[in-house]
Order: sequence, then structure tokens, then C-alpha cells
Amino acid sequence: MAWTSVVLTGAVNVATAQESARNPELAAVQAELQNARQAVDDARKAAEQIVLEAQREAALIRQTAPESQQRPLNLEPVAIQNTKVAVEIAAGTVEEIVAALMPTDWRVMVDVKDQSILQRRFQFVSTKSREQALRDLLKPMGLQHQYFFDLKDPSGMASPLLVISKR
Repeated sequence: MAWTSVVLTGAVNVATAQESARNPELAAVQAELQNARQAVDDARKAAEQIVLEAQREAALIRQTAPESQQRPLNLEPVAIQNTKVAVEIAAGTVEEIVAALMPTDWRVMVDVKDQSILQRRFQFVSTKSREQALRDLLKPMGLQHQYFFDLKDPSGMASPLLVISKR
């Protein structure tokens, strides 16, 4: 059965080539299609190159960052919650805003089934304590948060987590 489809495909390609030789308009459309395919391929390759370049630049920035910025923050729970944060986000998802509120070494997990909440974008400005800013953001949507201070990654390093969930 597979052999038949190969034979038919080959026959269609031969018929198409014969038809394009007889019909210059069809040949022009096929040439445009081939050019479009090449343009898409070129764009994909350019996008991959941009991503690789961005990854290299990010690695370089991490390498040249001062040691104080590379070292994870080991603050006590009360200090994490009561630290004042200054955040201004013009249009961010709940996850993006919460990630901006948390210290850089914290992970954020959003456990919400309602995709519309996850996709909505909000404007958010706060100079309050982290705890109050989180409440101000999440409570109107019926969401809550929970800190997990003592989690570790597989290598034993601290890997704290903030979980956002529906009440």
C-alpha cells in the first residue's frame, strides 16, 4: 500500500512538471511558492541564530555579574515576607508579576485550572511589603499564595518556591 502511494506521488510530480511546462502561470505560482518556502526557511534560521546569540549574551552577563548578584539570597521567612518591594509592570500576567515581586532565587508555580486568569494581563504598581503586594494582586481574583522556604534542588542547594492557587 505504501508502494502505491509513492508511485502515485511520483506520477503526480511528473504530471505537475508537464502541466507547468504547458501553463506559464502555474510555473510562476510554483516559483513563488518555492521562493516563499525559502524565505520561511531563511527566517527560521535567522530566528535560531538570534536565540543562540541571546543565550551567549545572557551567559556572558551572568559570568560578569558581581558575586553579590549571583549568590542566592538566604533570608529568613519573616524578612522575605516583610521586605518592601518596588514593582511597576505595565502589562503582565499573574505569574510575571509574582516573579517580579519575589527574590531572584525563588521559583513561582501557578496551580490554576482557569486559563483565562493565567492569560489576562494586568497593570500593577506597588511599594508595599512583599506579603501585602501579593495579597493586593491575588485576592481580587480569588487566588492565594503559599511560601515553601525549605525546599532543595537535587544537588542540595536551596530552591524556595511560591505556589499560587485557587481558593
